[in-house]
Amino acid sequence: MSIKSILISIKPEFMELIFSGEKTVELRKSVPKDLPNNTEIIFYASSPERKIVGKAKIKRVEELSIDQLWDELGDQTGITVEYFKEYFEGKDKGYGLILDKVEKFSEQFSLDQLRERFNFYPPQSYMYTSETISKALENVTNTPADTNRHQYNY
Repeated sequence: MSIKSILISIKPEFMELIFSGEKTVELRKSVPKDLPNNTEIIFYASSPERKIVGKAKIKRVEELSIDQLWDELGDQTGITVEYFKEYFEGKDKGYGLILDKVEKFSEQFSLDQLRERFNFYPPQSYMYTSETISKALENVTNTPADTNRHQYNY
């Protein structure tokens, strides 16, 4: 199966850090198998916002031991080491999604709109993006809310 895009649920405070450029790595306990570089990632801001707010490209995925993950990418995650340890408690490895070309949508889809139009239910972690949602977002993504397009060189 060729993955074109995935949608992830993310806390609003972390979304703000991504949009500001302070957070360039999204941490995950799991990701789709064989997630290719340059896959589009759609951001769903969880409660209290509950809406699709933007997108980015996954420059690459780093699969590392928990200690390596923090040592190599921790300063780019926007979280404290305590939060990191709590999040990955009991895990041997984790994933760092290196983000590129971040865009904040000028028009955002609320959960109510998403449910009405697409029978959408937000994932706990991630989901493959349906073709209907992807097509609906094509029109939105061409007009970013600002010039907040980050390109990171790692």
